[in-house]
Amino acid sequence: MDEAYLNRGMDLKRLLLTFQRKMWLIFSLVLLGAAIGGIAYQIARATKMPVEYDTVSKLYISFGADESGEVYQYYNGYTWNDLLHCDPIMDLVMEELPGYDREQVREAITAEILSDIRLLTITVRGENEKFVREIRDAVELGLMEYAQQSKELELIKVIYSGVPQRVYWDDRTTAACITGAVIVFAVSMIIFGFWYVFNECIYVQGDIEKRYPYRALGILTMNQKGLQPYARELKGSIHHVLGEHKCFAILDMGNHSDMRKLELEGLLNRGEMEVPTGNNQEDFGWHILEESGGPEKGEWEVIPFNENEFSEEECSRMKELGGVVILLPFGADVSRRTERILTFLSNQDCPVFGMIIAQADEEFLNRYFA
Repeated sequence: MDEAYLNRGMDLKRLLLTFQRKMWLIFSLVLLGAAIGGIAYQIARATKMPVEYDTVSKLYISFGADESGEVYQYYNGYTWNDLLHCDPIMDLVMEELPGYDREQVREAITAEILSDIRLLTITVRGENEKFVREIRDAVELGLMEYAQQSKELELIKVIYSGVPQRVYWDDRTTAACITGAVIVFAVSMIIFGFWYVFNECIYVQGDIEKRYPYRALGILTMNQKGLQPYARELKGSIHHVLGEHKCFAILDMGNHSDMRKLELEGLLNRGEMEVPTGNNQEDFGWHILEESGGPEKGEWEVIPFNENEFSEEECSRMKELGGVVILLPFGADVSRRTERILTFLSNQDCPVFGMIIAQADEEFLNRYFA
């Protein structure tokens, strides 16, 4: 591995497309992190935290009129939350709760206006049902009495008084889920960054040119469909580089050489460049024509070899054919195996005509070259 390759710049478009390919995994991990965060909090709550109960009351407010005859409109959720914690209302509430701590009662009460300023929602939360029920009753009575004393209010009446229920899910559970998701996302991005930096997978011809001192002959797309230039460029490169070597060897690092043989022979012997017409734009590309009489041997012949079965005998056969074309699987890290094979070929004085990217993802390529 030369120094120029180690000091190569970052291809941002390749980085983005690679991230998109891994996005489903990162999203799944984020969901898993949220679930773990929520479950961990619930376990801690059930084993180490006191049980909590809450109850909700709905009160309807009739506002009085000011000096101009206009109804008071400046009461909102923040106003009521502050008022509940202030002495005028707390004094009335504490009259109904002899023996209770004032600060404990204040911390248990929350007021909010959800939409209509005439509808006040009071939430009481505590560690036992009796505590919650008694504070709920005291707050309702205190607010009704406060309305009678206030010139801004005509009447407050209770329209719903909830039963104390045990709290299983609250804002802290949601916060735990979000925290778990954020932590897992951050860790996933760090891991992805390290993986990308050390990733030596081959995606485009430029990766071959930066990584190996051999020609990048072209790309074999998955299922042999796709944009016409990929097939045309590959066919032209093979014709130019191999010249009179109509029978040549391929060494598939993905160990599917028999399939790659059929694809290459179909391209070189019977692959026709079809120009689409009408509504057949999706068929823009080349494909292997099928004949009812079975495959007919063409001018070009491909001798397939797999990396996992490679030996000195196969190498001798390659030298008899004048050299070998190496196929690198798209998006798979076979760099170490490839270096080992290249060293062996060099020691055996076996020429390498070039390299081809096999089973390439068309969607990735189309976006990359767009």
